[in-house]
Amino acid sequence: VVSTQSTGFIALIYTISPLILVDLMLYRKVTITPLNIVIYNVFNIDGSTLYGTEPFSFYFYNGFLNFNVAFCLALAALPCFLIFRKFSNDLKWSVCYLLMPMYIWFAIMFSAPHKEERFLYPVYPIIGFAAAVVLYVIWKASAACFGYFYKHMKEASILNISGFFIIYITLSVVRISALGAYYGAPMHLYKDFYNIPEDGATICLGKEWHRFPSSFFVPEDATVRFIRSEFKGQLPQRYYSSANGTYAINPNQNDRNREEPSVYISIKECDYLIDLDLGVESSLEPRYNTKSGWTSIKSFPFLNAAKSKTIARAFNIPGYSRKNVKYGTYHLLKRTRLIKHQEEERERLLKLKKEEAEERAKIKVHDVDEL
Repeated sequence: VVSTQSTGFIALIYTISPLILVDLMLYRKVTITPLNIVIYNVFNIDGSTLYGTEPFSFYFYNGFLNFNVAFCLALAALPCFLIFRKFSNDLKWSVCYLLMPMYIWFAIMFSAPHKEERFLYPVYPIIGFAAAVVLYVIWKASAACFGYFYKHMKEASILNISGFFIIYITLSVVRISALGAYYGAPMHLYKDFYNIPEDGATICLGKEWHRFPSSFFVPEDATVRFIRSEFKGQLPQRYYSSANGTYAINPNQNDRNREEPSVYISIKECDYLIDLDLGVESSLEPRYNTKSGWTSIKSFPFLNAAKSKTIARAFNIPGYSRKNVKYGTYHLLKRTRLIKHQEEERERLLKLKKEEAEERAKIKVHDVDEL
């Protein structure tokens, strides 16, 4: 026990020290980010609920989508371990100590009204370890039970474990395929942003603000701004461009998720606009791709979850999902006037090149005549 506790403490120091040092350098104050997440989202109930609440079952669905059958095994790890210990000492008590952080973290996060997928990230490695513990117990139990009926009990045990991995790999493949096919449009669109020809372009986000990956995806001289949408919470704000940009506190930010009007600009100031068309619109979220003044220069299909069946959209099942999912369209829109200006500029340059070529040809003919 002492050895396990010491190892855990050393691991904590090695993990948390670089985190604190980097945050200290950037924020100029001692910050323990994982602790802040727990304090704000678990103990500050009024604060965390401002960002939405989810039912108790949220993490069960989320865990199954990310780990499928391995998540089910992980939840049963502690009971399986305790039962197995009654019949065998193959697993040491240190395994129990390694499993406990997962259950403690689950107890904290499952009880919090505000739930997000990222809140389970810290225990993802333990979920894999917990599933492995259950598989080990199944393997040993199968060998013992089937040993009465089969001469080759090792082969029988391997057959059980192989069945699990076949199911796990199959569900993982169709889930990964679903994520790419149904939700990959933003990444396909943003990856070509460096080809934007205008200097200092203004790229606008409305209802699609939450799918913007990072400013690293846009040219350095481009600016990402927000326009009004039906979302009424607080939107991200830009870092100051000065040397103290990472730790200067923006006076317009708040911890109550109140809408901050200063982050918005007029749609008239936008050169580009990212928008998702699902066939519905409102006064603040029109279908921009159907409006005059905008031209879609790139688009990709994006899942319309409201019109798709649950299983079909969760897993890309061959033959089934294609018939039971519906798509919207993810657009990169550009001001039509900019396109016309570029076409006029292109025509002007072509005309200039043609005139230069004709002039060179005349000079060449003149030189020949002189000879």
